[in-house]
Amino acid sequence: MSLRLITSAPSSDAAYRTGLIRQYLAATDWAIELHLLAEASDYDRANPGAPSLTDELTGSRLPAAA
Repeated sequence: MSLRLITSAPSSDAAYRTGLIRQYLAATDWAIELHLLAEASDYDRANPGAPSLTDELTGSRLPAAA
């Protein structure tokens, strides 16, 4: 999988978040994961009132709680 950063303003906040999460879950290289985490961090700084996208990405790799 190649890295495809989203550089333009998202047309839909939900679509942007979903796309970034899908890319993160599909990433097979740690460098791609780091780039996506950095992009999520940029998003979080630009949208302080929104739920943390960085937390969503990080949490997606944790095992589900019973």
